[in-house]
Amino acid sequence: MLANEKKSECGAKSAGYVLNHTIQTLLILGCGYVGEKLAAACLRQGIQIIATTRSKKRAEALRVMGIDAVVVDSPALLPDDILQQCDAILDSIPLTRHEEGMHASQVDWLPAITPKLHNLAWAGYLSTTGVYGDAEGAWVDELYPCQPTSERGRQRLVAEKAWLDSPLPAEIFRLAGIYGPERNIVPRLKAGGYKAVKWNPPHFSSRIHVDDIVMALVVAMTSPRRGRIINLADDEPCPHVDYVTEFARLIGAPAPQLLTPEEGEQELSAAMLDFFRDNKRVSNRLLHRELLPRLNYPGFKDAVEGLDV
Repeated sequence: MLANEKKSECGAKSAGYVLNHTIQTLLILGCGYVGEKLAAACLRQGIQIIATTRSKKRAEALRVMGIDAVVVDSPALLPDDILQQCDAILDSIPLTRHEEGMHASQVDWLPAITPKLHNLAWAGYLSTTGVYGDAEGAWVDELYPCQPTSERGRQRLVAEKAWLDSPLPAEIFRLAGIYGPERNIVPRLKAGGYKAVKWNPPHFSSRIHVDDIVMALVVAMTSPRRGRIINLADDEPCPHVDYVTEFARLIGAPAPQLLTPEEGEQELSAAMLDFFRDNKRVSNRLLHRELLPRLNYPGFKDAVEGLDV
């Protein structure tokens, strides 16, 4: 829960979220897991939600929730009236994958839609803490130099720059590993045979519950600050091996198989290795200072009961 003073300021309650009603229409670009959770919170407060997706099936599911879903390949193809009426935008569009690697599509479509966003009061871009790269176990805050070690991290920086260089009131949210209902490792752990690399020295990683992401975005929309960059991570970074081992114990699942780095190179996907190869502890001091004095889920152990274990 939020501290009492933040509850009164932003109206956050255990039963949901209360958003400042100066926001009339929120446009969610690429409405995935986080976007859907944010949309549900805002819909409960009477905010109109327009969301883009490239899938007709996904659009149908969003419409059942009361979201005005638009099937479109690029935000540049959105009708002018949609862009002109929205006063808040969340960009959660993933990187585009192609034969040469990954591409931040924001550089293609953001210049095209910017002149049409006449009423925009807030824009947020969901990035990743992967932009920091490897810090050899050190704490990293928003001032830490970004030296991404993966193409994913490098292209996320490109997307960040596109938003920050635009004349729009944009801010950046660098997300740690996301988990929550419908998105967690419970099924994989219960199935047995989960494999994780035991690095030496240990490699730290960070996580964040989706409810705390939503709460942070709601507060940011209520009190926007153009150009802000903020890490969204919980209070307890830890080595992935410790995380999955303890998680398995808590839910009564088989213990994960621990691999050496050499075994990991042979048995795990390149994407998984990239994610856990970097070694850093993500600082959330700015998140606590500016948006959330306290998190609903300071660490993964606080969330176990709500993860359908």
